[in-house]
Amino acid sequence: MAKSSVQIRPAIVKQPVAYKRRWWESEAALGYLLIGPAFIFLLIVLAYPFVMAISLSLSRKSLGADAVFVGFDNFGKLAASARFWLTVKNSLIYTAGSLVLKFVGGLALAQLLNRQFFGKRTVTALILLPWIIPTVFSTLAWWWMLDPANSIINILLKRWGLITNSLPFLVDATWAMMSLIFLNVWRGVPFFAITFLAAIQTVSEELLEAAKMDGADAWQRFWRITFPLIVPVVIIVVLISTISTLSDFELPYLLTQGGPRDATLVFGLLSYNYALNIGQLGMGAAVSLAMLPLLAVLVIFSLVEMRRQN
Repeated sequence: MAKSSVQIRPAIVKQPVAYKRRWWESEAALGYLLIGPAFIFLLIVLAYPFVMAISLSLSRKSLGADAVFVGFDNFGKLAASARFWLTVKNSLIYTAGSLVLKFVGGLALAQLLNRQFFGKRTVTALILLPWIIPTVFSTLAWWWMLDPANSIINILLKRWGLITNSLPFLVDATWAMMSLIFLNVWRGVPFFAITFLAAIQTVSEELLEAAKMDGADAWQRFWRITFPLIVPVVIIVVLISTISTLSDFELPYLLTQGGPRDATLVFGLLSYNYALNIGQLGMGAAVSLAMLPLLAVLVIFSLVEMRRQN
């Protein structure tokens, strides 16, 4: 009995060792090893600030003072604030208006670039310029062109006899929001166009030729064959653009700073005003997290829709 037990014991010990060795040599282990540093980086850069934002939103925290836990009191103050609901309205108008125009413009440009014509590469490079130029430079240039006192656009329109009075681009509430949406569209359309173009070029030419032989015109071929096949890409692009536009800070801050009379005040600006101008870090964090439920709904809807498409 003693001898048999001695013979069995090495097998029991070696089996886990052999299994571990096989696991370390597998592709799964290599995958975990490669994504490990990126995962740790995301934990530090994304997860930690997110947890801190939640902690601040549940506290009464001012610059130079200790944080005091107040629960959902900050969110209650926001819900009772007319300025916050104006911010919600402005943010939704800004996001929806920009998204619709970027989608339509990007789809039209993608279809144009999908054709063969003289100077196609040059046109593609020029279309990418608004997206490539740093936001600070392009926004300040547009601010100079739209400035109420020295707007080059108003000067040219008057010289050509198209208007008699200057257009109030940044001093009127409606015109300011329209200017903000226009600038966001000007910057965002190239991203939509190039991404849609890449997706369109993956559609099989055989399918399109077969539909053409069956009598389908260009409009029918696009909406019944091409567009359904690129829907997963469309969903991802729209989701990314929605999140970035809804949380946009740089462009509204540089162009209008929320004016005139809070007509272009969006989530990013209100959070900045609370946290840095007033020094109420807790309220600033609460404003940032106020858009989280809407973003969560958008992400879940997009994932469900993509799963249904696949």
